[in-house]
Amino acid sequence: MTAVPVLLNHQSAARTRAGLDTVALGLPAVLIVVALGWRLVGMTGAVIATVFGLAALAAIAVWRSRRFDQRWLIGELDSRIPRFEDSTTLLFRDRSALAGLTALQRDRLESRVHEAAAVDLRPGWSRRPILIAWAVAVVLIAAILLWPAANDSRTKAAAPSGATAGATAPVLTGARLRITPPAYTGLPVREQTALDARAPEGSRVEWLIDFAPQPSSAGLEFPESTPVSLIRDGQRWTGARILDRPLLYRIEAAGLAQQRLNRLDAIADAEPVVRLVEPESQLVQLTPGQTTWTPVFEASDDYGVIETATLRITVTKGDGENITFEQRTMPLRGQGSAKQLRFSTPLDLAREGMAAGSDLIVQLVVTDNRAPERQEVEGPSVILRWPTSLAMADGLDGMAMRVMPAYFASQRQIIINAEALIAERRRLEPRAVMDRSNVIGEEQAALRLRYGQFMGEEAEGGGGSGIILPTSDAPPARAPLPTSDTPAPTAAPAHDDHDDHDHGDEAAGGAMGSEVDVLNEFGHAHDTGEAATLFAPQTRSALARALDAMWSSERELRQGRPEQALPHANEALELLKEAQRATRVFLPRLGNDLPPVDFARRLTGKREDIVAENPERPERSPADAVAADAWRALEERPGSTAAPLALGALDRWARENGGRLADPLALRAAIDTVRNEPACLDCRRRLRALLWTALQRPAPSPGRREAPGQRGQRYLDALR
Repeated sequence: MTAVPVLLNHQSAARTRAGLDTVALGLPAVLIVVALGWRLVGMTGAVIATVFGLAALAAIAVWRSRRFDQRWLIGELDSRIPRFEDSTTLLFRDRSALAGLTALQRDRLESRVHEAAAVDLRPGWSRRPILIAWAVAVVLIAAILLWPAANDSRTKAAAPSGATAGATAPVLTGARLRITPPAYTGLPVREQTALDARAPEGSRVEWLIDFAPQPSSAGLEFPESTPVSLIRDGQRWTGARILDRPLLYRIEAAGLAQQRLNRLDAIADAEPVVRLVEPESQLVQLTPGQTTWTPVFEASDDYGVIETATLRITVTKGDGENITFEQRTMPLRGQGSAKQLRFSTPLDLAREGMAAGSDLIVQLVVTDNRAPERQEVEGPSVILRWPTSLAMADGLDGMAMRVMPAYFASQRQIIINAEALIAERRRLEPRAVMDRSNVIGEEQAALRLRYGQFMGEEAEGGGGSGIILPTSDAPPARAPLPTSDTPAPTAAPAHDDHDDHDHGDEAAGGAMGSEVDVLNEFGHAHDTGEAATLFAPQTRSALARALDAMWSSERELRQGRPEQALPHANEALELLKEAQRATRVFLPRLGNDLPPVDFARRLTGKREDIVAENPERPERSPADAVAADAWRALEERPGSTAAPLALGALDRWARENGGRLADPLALRAAIDTVRNEPACLDCRRRLRALLWTALQRPAPSPGRREAPGQRGQRYLDALR
């Protein structure tokens, strides 16, 4: 085994040469990326580019070196040293595992290992690619470092063409912004070379400015705020302020040429958003046997939500004018990340004092972590309603007793319920299927009776004292369970209003406070078919067929056969749609009350006191007259001189109308640039483009009627 280390030295040397060659080839690219990062972002960008670039270069070098493995070494030794007799692989095998001729051959190779020391197995250098890479890198890095910065080019463009630069006039050689966001945002401190910046509201903005030569004084001018003086620290001038609103500013110094306005945009902290997760709607009904309720809210914010929130709980009791409220609050702790928290807690309905007819209203109140003033937001209110139709026995654990609903289910809803029952039939017991089908049959019966009133039907069994109104609270008369042999009911025969019957018996038969007693006292207790006469024959026929289909659907549902009831229910729905589309009641049309025709002036052509011959359009003073005049003055016309611009009035107009402008700071900065650089053609074009977007669209005005043709003109001449 003494020969193996000698041979492995060649492998290590080859891997080292491959790694160095890779570094020599890739290092120029890393330097280019570092220069770009430093120029665009600053020192932070340069450090990040260096770390990631060197990591990528090291990974590539390792990957290229891995191909020089033991298999490569054996192949190279066999090809380079003939005395190894293509048996180099024996040197890497265990001597004790060899025997016979194989062991003898290995001993012979060990005596010749010294011949491998003079062989150089390292790969050659990539000299030409390395030279090209470094040459290109030097050129690109020089171009990146020597390219003028944005603030330098703007400074040179801002200098008047006729100004003479003295030997002592300062020049802005460099400027950097250091932005420190508020601590509650959790954002890091960043630096940038651009003088325009966007930062969270409340950030501290610090300017680091270099001049050459040094001026006697320097500062920052804010057109609508207090100026900031720059303090000299060695060769650098510094100043800072808190960014509380969007601002325009420019750098000023003694002897420095006029600079353009820069802008700072303050990003306002958004309010937290509270979303209801469970339940899906803000109004839910209490289910029979329900004892607890767990609403779930989700609060999110751009920088973070306080972990503790407040849940407002309100319970209403009573009805009408006797409603009372009980309100309390309880703290909740959210789960999740700081920017998105979920709040939930189970509410015991009995402990909250819920009763029949009560409402349990919950609302979540959250606050964000903004400093110094936090923002508090109230989430959506969620209502858990205990309807009076749920008669609970023994508190919340009782069974629900079905009473007549306050609203009838529509025919479409009956079809939906029947289809749902058919889909779930395999998972339900036969008794449960029968109960649910009977409930749907009751809804079908209620809907049939409702439409039957418009066709002259009085009651379920044909009597005159069993009518059930849609708003009645009394339970409906239960008809005998229909069978397949039971014939469908027919409409009661129409009769006169007060002929051949007496209402005294009906009044005597009704109980005190019943719907029959009230109707007999204040009105007629049944429909005599007068409502049916309002419909056309085609409509009455459609309604009659719809009632027959409803009866067939109810019969099948009562017997627990929703599959057979579904075709009849669909037929009833189509007939109801047909009746809705039909003509019902015809009402006389009332025309306009026009003045009488003066026959003495008819066909005479006299137009006095009718309309002016040439009406003049009223003069309107547009609200954007100043901006419109400036937009026209900025128009470029061949051979025309530049029209004078009222930049002072335009700046005042921009300040007064800043609330409705999309970007007032950009418009005011463009006005200031045109004022300081009147010869800048691009600046004038930019100002004109911004004015076009700021102008209000004029209201449309009525145009004059087009001139008549020859035939129309002859007719008008004949009238005159």
